[in-house]
Amino acid sequence: MTQIRILPPEVAHKIAAGEVIERPASVVKELIENSIDAQATQITVEIRGGGIEFIRVQDNGVGIPQDELELAFQPHATSKITTADDLFALYTLGFRGEALPSIASVSKLTMYSRPVTQDHGFKIWSQGGQFIVEPTGTPPGTTVEVQDLFYNVPARLKFLKTPPTERRHVLNTATNLALAHPHISFRLIAEGKTVLVTPGNGRLLDTILIVEGKNIASDLIKIQGDFAWGQIWGYLGSPRLGKGNRSGQIFILNGRVIESQSLRVALEKGYAGLLPTRTYPWALIILDLNPQLVDCNVHPAKAEVRFSNEQTIFSDLLQTVRSGLVGSNLAPSLQEPPRPVQSGKPAKPVSRTTQAQLQWEPTTWQFMDELLREYRPAKEKESVRREQIQPQASSPFQSTDFVVEENPQSLEDAPKPIEKLDEVRKELLEGRIIGQLQQTYILLEVSTGLWLLDQHIVQERILFEQLRKDWEAQTIHVQELVISQHLEFTPSEAMLVGESLEQLGEFGLELEEFGNNSFLLRAVPSYLAGTGGNWKEEILQIAETARKTTAWQEEALITLACKGSIKAGDYLDERIMRALLNDLAKTENPFTCPHGRPIIVRLETPELLRRFGRI
Repeated sequence: MTQIRILPPEVAHKIAAGEVIERPASVVKELIENSIDAQATQITVEIRGGGIEFIRVQDNGVGIPQDELELAFQPHATSKITTADDLFALYTLGFRGEALPSIASVSKLTMYSRPVTQDHGFKIWSQGGQFIVEPTGTPPGTTVEVQDLFYNVPARLKFLKTPPTERRHVLNTATNLALAHPHISFRLIAEGKTVLVTPGNGRLLDTILIVEGKNIASDLIKIQGDFAWGQIWGYLGSPRLGKGNRSGQIFILNGRVIESQSLRVALEKGYAGLLPTRTYPWALIILDLNPQLVDCNVHPAKAEVRFSNEQTIFSDLLQTVRSGLVGSNLAPSLQEPPRPVQSGKPAKPVSRTTQAQLQWEPTTWQFMDELLREYRPAKEKESVRREQIQPQASSPFQSTDFVVEENPQSLEDAPKPIEKLDEVRKELLEGRIIGQLQQTYILLEVSTGLWLLDQHIVQERILFEQLRKDWEAQTIHVQELVISQHLEFTPSEAMLVGESLEQLGEFGLELEEFGNNSFLLRAVPSYLAGTGGNWKEEILQIAETARKTTAWQEEALITLACKGSIKAGDYLDERIMRALLNDLAKTENPFTCPHGRPIIVRLETPELLRRFGRI
């Protein structure tokens, strides 16, 4: 049996670092938080190689005196707390004294610092396990340089993602901290390029618009609620800012960016009924409360917290979100920016009455099934032409007669259901269009009954197969926009799009950089030239898919087809519906959309007869 022994300090430090320092973004987070605690008003973050090769965080804070420099690198050395009770009265972001020693144990770290009271600064670094301090010229404040992260922990190094991925994590982390502290001016530099500069004027809205883009200003809803325990305030996004993931949700507690499942649930519950399935709200929620009501010491990276009155905060946040949304006009504005004029005539112009917030769900037969189970007529005898069926005593309709028509039709008389693909295509071409249901479903009378077709996924299937055919033949036709579309992104999103310009170009999306974190969309596939609206989300979705999966091309085609398709709520006249059905009949698979959802729901004649009690 092996003996219990105390680990050497260098091993213990690496273990401790593994809990705090997960990736370059963790280093940036810890160093920025130290700068904020040092009362900095200007913070500059610079990275190279995704932060794996080089990180520099510079601030104009109070600085560290010469005699405390070496002490700052000792485990659990901190100026922020003195007793255990201070853990429940935290007014700083850091408090454990782990950041500097943890980072220094897994990288080559050099720190420069100068309090404003000193004539010059000092430089400290580690060499051969010993810290060396020497005077140097440096401005007031502190600068920390980190090189070759995890150079001495190769097992940890191999688990890092590619530099572009790590760079996006760093930018997300720094951007969120900039939003949490609008009174501080942040400058982010990645690979020698400045990607974000915030004014530091203390106005949260200004910082949001710099990060997210000025075009979202009209979709922001300011909220504020005062409670016995503290205050909730911030901004909600209208349903038009909904995203396919939760990356747009930021929660800030006393200046600390946190993760909280209960807060997420309260936020999303407040949007119930306003967003489509698998769409998540954009929101920046700030909570100011007494530090004694929250425990920040429950997570190694301090990302999660525990509230003493979690249920109360949940209810108050839910009410604040609902009040903010109810008190706002969420209807889409009719004064939308003019659609770009196309240089050529779109192949298939579609008249649209867009109702962006309208959501329809297909009705079900559940109620009718329950009713028929109660009042199903007894089996008729051939000699009886008409029979009255009395309802059960428990029925609320005791004075009502359920009447069965004479000469009920038998199942043998009903047309046989259509099974073969050729027959389906024939019915699509020859069926009688009854009309449009809820401006979402096409009603088609066929020889065997009634078909309901989802108009959005009908065209999605058509466009998908057209785009896929052209892509496989490398003949995707591109149509230039006479008026280019200006798209604004967050720093991390802009980095992702910039890395994916070649992949986006494969599918006819031609973009060029246009200043910091923005691009001009110059051209789109000709099939989609008549598509209105902003292309930002689709471009991000394709770029993100290209980064994550090897079979990203098909996903990109699906995204494009979805973007260009008629939406639920669009009015269609019979001419357009007939053109859609004709085109659907020509597809290889007229049964499902590219995501696998059914295009056609059949209501066969025998089923209609059964449900109306005629058989």
